Amino acid sequence: MSYYDSNGSCYDDHRRHKRQDEEEQGLLSEFDVDQSPSVPVPVTGVFNMANAIAEVDVKVDDYDDRVSLLATVEWSPADLPLGITLAALIAAVTGAATGTVIPLTIPATFRIWRRNSSGTTLISQKTDESVVSGIAILGTGGLVTLLFENVTTTVHAVDTDPSKGKNEYFLTIELGTFAPDTTIPGAAPTLLGTITLTPQNVVSYTFSAAEVEDNDHHDNKKGHKKDYRD
Repeated sequence: MSYYDSNGSCYDDHRRHKRQDEEEQGLLSEFDVDQSPSVPVPVTGVFNMANAIAEVDVKVDDYDDRVSLLATVEWSPADLPLGITLAALIAAVTGAATGTVIPLTIPATFRIWRRNSSGTTLISQKTDESVVSGIAILGTGGLVTLLFENVTTTVHAVDTDPSKGKNEYFLTIELGTFAPDTTIPGAAPTLLGTITLTPQNVVSYTFSAAEVEDNDHHDNKKGHKKDYRD
């Protein structure tokens, strides 16, 4: 009589693990991450869906599993008309008061959010900047418009505590924060307040999420398989 015949429950358990292994072929067998902060970022409130660039969802089958998230976004701010001539801009910059901060970049904030049965949680937040790429002299009056470069931003994060079951992930974009006392000399004081960053400023993107099995869980399964090879 074979070992399997005398231990039907063990045989069934082996078949179940073998079937699970077959279903998980192609997944990472060993995965480690070091990120700061190491846990989801505390945040008050929820995100604005109007800022969402992309959405993906992952079904997690074990409590100890993690989700690896990768986003690549190509984006560019809109051109910014200053409403003044180049001569007026140069004169205003030359005469600017000490302590004035003149912006040469537009900051963007990218966030990855998780939504599941437990609520909405901010998983990762990164910032990037688009630098002034040129000064265009437009119109019969020679008014200045600032042009900004296209930027490709990559955000890689790991959700170390997803819920078992369905987890939805959202990638958002919005205008970052300018330094205190930032202003464009000679332009309207409210000009910076008119700048926005929305999904309309996104040229292209890729957003992916992958469930990663817990290392100990995978090792235990490998050990379990070895026990029943004899």
